[in-house]
Amino acid sequence: MRIRLHGFRRLVLLPLVSLLSLLSVLVTAGCVAPGAGSPVSASVPSAASAAGSAETSASAAGNPVPARVARPWRPGDPQLGAQVLWYAYAGETDASVRADSLRLVNYMVGKHMNAISVTFPFVTAGPTASRVGVSARTPSVRHLGMFLDTAAAAGLRITLRPLLDERSLLARDPLAWRGSLAPADRAAWFRSYEGFLAPYLAVAAGHHVRTFVLGAELTSLEGDPRWRSVVAAARKSFSGDLSYDANWDDYVSRHVPVPVDHLGIDAYFSFPRLGDDASVAEIAEGWQRWLDRKSTGKLPRIVLSEVGIIAEDGAYRHPAVWTGGGRLNPTVQRRWFEAACRVARDRDMAGLYWWNLDFHADPAVGSPAGSHTSFLGRPAEAVIASCFETWPR
Repeated sequence: MRIRLHGFRRLVLLPLVSLLSLLSVLVTAGCVAPGAGSPVSASVPSAASAAGSAETSASAAGNPVPARVARPWRPGDPQLGAQVLWYAYAGETDASVRADSLRLVNYMVGKHMNAISVTFPFVTAGPTASRVGVSARTPSVRHLGMFLDTAAAAGLRITLRPLLDERSLLARDPLAWRGSLAPADRAAWFRSYEGFLAPYLAVAAGHHVRTFVLGAELTSLEGDPRWRSVVAAARKSFSGDLSYDANWDDYVSRHVPVPVDHLGIDAYFSFPRLGDDASVAEIAEGWQRWLDRKSTGKLPRIVLSEVGIIAEDGAYRHPAVWTGGGRLNPTVQRRWFEAACRVARDRDMAGLYWWNLDFHADPAVGSPAGSHTSFLGRPAEAVIASCFETWPR
């Protein structure tokens, strides 16, 4: 049941499509490269130098230059940002990508963020499929590069992260999620995955990315020795940090053996007995107990790669459930954000990323009508700005 609930977390953010239409997209999955060209090695510049070169490039190209981060990230600083979730749509143009990029980056700078993580989807045909690939909803490599350049021009520290879309899995098995994959041919799956990652590692190397997340929540595959080959191939084309984002219960229950530089936690710790009127201190204490299952004390190498919750009654019981259905309660969301900020600072964590900002959202409009999932225009939004502005550095 825990796995199923987690699998529903992001589905509510996306329009549902039929299995037939999804499978039509997958005909060439793992066979057609999402971009052209060979990966090239590149050193990773500091956020400040990347901002300068990217701003110069943007100005020369006639593109609008974004606002600048007041204090760009430096090694040893916490990564303070949000996950930007980008599902492409038909008819997306260079002009629309530039406009969306500028709007979103300016918003993030205004909330005292110094970092951004760009999450984009990839797909597979089902839980036992042995290939992965892109879909019509995967942003093009070129458009990703444009967004990354805008973020770099603002001085934001950049992470790039592929995330397996779960719709095809759930269409085959309502209990399936990205953490329960069982490829019929594991060797073929890892070969396909390595090929899928190659053009994105290349765009990361060429567009100011400091961290590339090689996988997220792929729990059932974490112990496979073939990750060593994936990591080795990645290091040939990308000289920055390599990371892996573990599911919250996976992190606290066992060693995550993926051989990367840093580990992130998609942090949806559950509190079945916590009422909607719980205080920030009570929520923070619950977070500390969960983390203590793995390690007490400071966690300077751990990033909270996803922190989020819906703004409604009952959300503390299962924060990973985003299907909702309860009464709107922005206070629940606000207190969760406050508690997460308090715990991350107390544990001296390497960073915190809020889940999530839709790439196409207009923050000035606020949360979409009827939506309980967004923090835009809600009290939690003010918590984000206050948390990051006052974070000791």
